[in-house]
Amino acid sequence: MEGAVTELGSNGARGDAQGGVPAPEVRRDLKPWTQGFTPAATTAIAAAVVVSVAAADVYTGPGVDVTLLYLGPIGFGTFFAGLGPGIGLALLAAVCGVESSRLSGEHLAPPVLTWNAAQQLGVFLLLAVVLDAFKKRLTHEQQAARTDPLTSLSNRRAFVEAAWLELERGRRHGRPLSLLYIDCDDFKLVNDRLGHVAGDAVLSAVGATLRQAVRGLDTVARLGGDEFGVLLPEVDRAGAVALADRLRVQLREALAGRADAVTFSIGVATFLRPPASVDEMILRADELMYKAKRSGKDRWQAGSWDATENST
Repeated sequence: MEGAVTELGSNGARGDAQGGVPAPEVRRDLKPWTQGFTPAATTAIAAAVVVSVAAADVYTGPGVDVTLLYLGPIGFGTFFAGLGPGIGLALLAAVCGVESSRLSGEHLAPPVLTWNAAQQLGVFLLLAVVLDAFKKRLTHEQQAARTDPLTSLSNRRAFVEAAWLELERGRRHGRPLSLLYIDCDDFKLVNDRLGHVAGDAVLSAVGATLRQAVRGLDTVARLGGDEFGVLLPEVDRAGAVALADRLRVQLREALAGRADAVTFSIGVATFLRPPASVDEMILRADELMYKAKRSGKDRWQAGSWDATENST
């Protein structure tokens, strides 16, 4: 993406700059699951399958054991609706198993029938419990893979995924998109003088301040080391600059009185039309942040782009 960009620094100086060479385009096909069944609908579907299996059991007669076929709907209902519905489906399957045996003409002594029913119910309940535990573990691992362990913010991977979604939304609706790229000035000196524990405390305070200062729909992430990103959907340059000014004040206040107090340089990149890729968006904001550093640190540098993407 090429185009003239008007830049504005926090010291009030203006200037024109040409957009640099864009980062290589990374093609990704993000198709989030935005539609699906509710837990109630999922449970109803699974229950209908359980009843269908019972009907098939009656039709095939006592010579065919269809116990394994009950596991599918029980597993489906547990995984997508939760443990409570899974237990309900297990009970339903056990009852259907007993009734299908009776209706198919299988004659068993009451103790044998009770034992078979208890055994089936135990297997069904075990499946529900194990699947529920597996899903919780899977959800935890997925969350951990997208979360920075020190600050509890999104990590770079989660930030890039959110940014791709906002780029696609911006292309559809033609709304602006801004990105703040925040760097802790001279952060290495904190680690050198006071140790990494003090440095981690600074980063945690920065993360907490950023998280509290933005809207719920904004994405705040630790992009690496002492660098943070704030993705601002539908925010123009004026709004992004106002937030950058406010953040510098709030971050200063959050670290006030500490021997490890640091300042912050912020790149404010606004795209009136979405760039070709997330890499390019981050590159623009990163370049502005370094301009702020070179001009004296503890300030912001803003730029905006309004150019049509090259056709591919």
